[in-house]
Amino acid sequence: MKKRGGSSLRKILRFAVNGVIALFAVIAAAIVLLLIFGIRAYVVRTGSMEPEIKTGSICFVDSRAEFADIKQGDVITFSVSEETAVTHRAVRIEDGCVYTKGDANNAEDEEAVTQESFIGKCVFNIPMIGNAVRFLRSPYGIVAVVMLIILLIAGDHLLDRKETSV
Repeated sequence: MKKRGGSSLRKILRFAVNGVIALFAVIAAAIVLLLIFGIRAYVVRTGSMEPEIKTGSICFVDSRAEFADIKQGDVITFSVSEETAVTHRAVRIEDGCVYTKGDANNAEDEEAVTQESFIGKCVFNIPMIGNAVRFLRSPYGIVAVVMLIILLIAGDHLLDRKETSV
């Protein structure tokens, strides 16, 4: 005789396991697709572009954009060091250099953007997702995801064993 509560719980748990697997598959496919089309994602860590691009957003940058095609008003991403990329608005273009400024900043950036430091043009951003990405990239986030997967699979396995032994 089957217990209905265990069967319902098993269905919910299986749905959760399959949902997590499907979510990972969709995210992986989206990342691969974006990379194929030259789109790279950057997490916005400061409020220099607020209110248009909020801290914690994820900014998608077209790395195939041409430096020569930058226009005043474009939001671009450029490197300021090996580890640091900045996303600011082009405010003027002179002598083959692009001068930028964060929307929330009072003054232009000190260094002009050159062809060599240019990464790409921001094509869109998604607010708040960057916070989740930063967490998932952290040691705590990785452990949390692994633990979630283990708990879901273990719970599913325990419910299967309970059902076959009844």
